[in-house]
Amino acid sequence: MPIYEEKLISPLAIRFTQDYIRTTFRDGHQVEATMEEIKAEPGTGQYDLVLRVPFPHIEIIRWRIPRYGVGRVQGQSSKDGGAEAREHWFALDNRRLYCLQRAAVALWPKRVAAVVEILYADPGTVWKKYDSSTHGWCVNLGPSMAEMMTDRWDWREHLMSLELNAEDVPGVLDTVLADDKKRKVGDMPDAPARQSLLFDCQSDSSDDTIPVPWSGALGRCLNNSKIE
Repeated sequence: MPIYEEKLISPLAIRFTQDYIRTTFRDGHQVEATMEEIKAEPGTGQYDLVLRVPFPHIEIIRWRIPRYGVGRVQGQSSKDGGAEAREHWFALDNRRLYCLQRAAVALWPKRVAAVVEILYADPGTVWKKYDSSTHGWCVNLGPSMAEMMTDRWDWREHLMSLELNAEDVPGVLDTVLADDKKRKVGDMPDAPARQSLLFDCQSDSSDDTIPVPWSGALGRCLNNSKIE
């Protein structure tokens, strides 16, 4: 029996398991530079676009925040969060999720999906990693855990007002909410069979790839969330 399945899901329907991420990957590559290598291609089903990424697919799992979660230190229980106490999709790869969410926001109002590996069971990794104080909505960035965080990311701060005020555009939030409510692996659409969507940016020459508009207002939106 496989331990995971490759599926499609909106990156905005996935939550972070950690409060802080570093601005470099373990191999030394800068997160921001790697993020800008992401492209998109025509989507399928409910999604307008599917992201093509220069890194392995993120692993996610359906998980409920523990009774005390971060509250093991702060006294916060899951029942304090109301809807937050329900099961949601959580990522085991927070830096890569950050890149995917930035791309999805930069491509608004397109409904964007990413290929993910949905795990059937958690061997305890999520419990060990989880330290989010925002129920997984927000993540802080910095060069190291020992240094002051320089940026904060929460996609809702950039899209909620746009979605509520937009007319005649596809409902990105509707897609996000629908994906969040899908509880079973079988509820998620399969990843495209023709490729894994992991690509070599230097050799990719596909005519159907779409660049992510990082120079646009939403592509640069992290600059609006500087930590003072």
